[in-house]
Amino acid sequence: MQLRPILIGVVATTMPLFAQGYATNFEAFTGSAIGTPIAGQDSFYVPAVANTVDGAVYTYAGNPLGVPVNPNGGSQFYAGVSVSIAAVTNFSRAERPITVITNGTMSVEFDVCCNYIGTGTPTNNIGSFSLQPSAAATYPNILARWPTGVTNPPTGWNADIVQGPGVGTQVLLTDPAFQNLAPNVWHRWGVTFDLTAGTYTEFRITNGATNTTTVFVPPTPIPLPNPGTTPLTAFRFFVGGLDNVMAIDNFVLTYGSSYSSFGAGCAGSAGAPTLTGNGSPRLGSAFTVTLGNLPLNVAFMATGFSNTAAFGGGVLLPLSLAGQGFPGCDLLVDPVATQVLIGTGGSATWNFQTPTSPAFAGLRFYNQGISLDTVPAAAFTNGGAAVIGL
Repeated sequence: MQLRPILIGVVATTMPLFAQGYATNFEAFTGSAIGTPIAGQDSFYVPAVANTVDGAVYTYAGNPLGVPVNPNGGSQFYAGVSVSIAAVTNFSRAERPITVITNGTMSVEFDVCCNYIGTGTPTNNIGSFSLQPSAAATYPNILARWPTGVTNPPTGWNADIVQGPGVGTQVLLTDPAFQNLAPNVWHRWGVTFDLTAGTYTEFRITNGATNTTTVFVPPTPIPLPNPGTTPLTAFRFFVGGLDNVMAIDNFVLTYGSSYSSFGAGCAGSAGAPTLTGNGSPRLGSAFTVTLGNLPLNVAFMATGFSNTAAFGGGVLLPLSLAGQGFPGCDLLVDPVATQVLIGTGGSATWNFQTPTSPAFAGLRFYNQGISLDTVPAAAFTNGGAAVIGL
């Protein structure tokens, strides 16, 4: 059976369910030297928060913010600026919806340029990226801040975070590479976070002044703020502090690649068959899963897009198979496609060539192995949950 065409065909007909990442360099937006509001472009909007002004898309040529040309950019960029209206500071907020998410590993990276264009002493915060709604969900928030004792003109800013648990506390990352970054210089900033575990797992910075890239993996994963149960539905660019500027270009939000087990298998004559992913699936690469403890060296791999419902949603998972003669066994995945595997030495390998299109980043699929046996006639593995990443 040709598994890949079946799976890709199913995905093609349901693409909006899976294309959960987002990327833009703002070149397709309408921009101008003085800035064109981003609200109304590519689904961006101004969130309903008091004292908020829109962000804008600018051309590098002639922009009044003094933002320099990004060596890795095109002709346009996004920027937010906080301004005073009727003696009240209005913070820049621009928000865009994403496919609803509740769990999984995600990454965000973007070029960033922070500066201050006022005449007084800069105040925090410079700006941030976050997933929303921050008031009700567990969410990531990476935060650009001026250090204590900043003067005008500022000489450096810090790539910090908001850390949980609870409502969150602004925290300075301990790695010095994330501190004292040059203002009005384009850097590249990134973070990976695990929504299932509720933690930040990795931070990345490429210093635009030195062209040095640093990856910081905290010794202990750092908790995300505000542990809640509401799904995440949007991301937000925020700028705080009067006359602070935060410019963004080459923005990418995507799921990270992962493969993890769930549920439990049931024993056959050689014990419970096993299911083990060899690495994790990435766009345009080969991904394999090994089935073990196969007494007859023959198995099936069932693969689908749900581990909560099967057969068009008519059957809830996990489904006990005791009534079919397999006591203690459960069907854990929706068997959209099945493939026969012939192995040797008690194991067999399932192979899947992932698609190359970035539209498939974030695609989730699930599989479960079925080992042919003597008495009973089959035994089932645990389930495997995959996310295709970059």
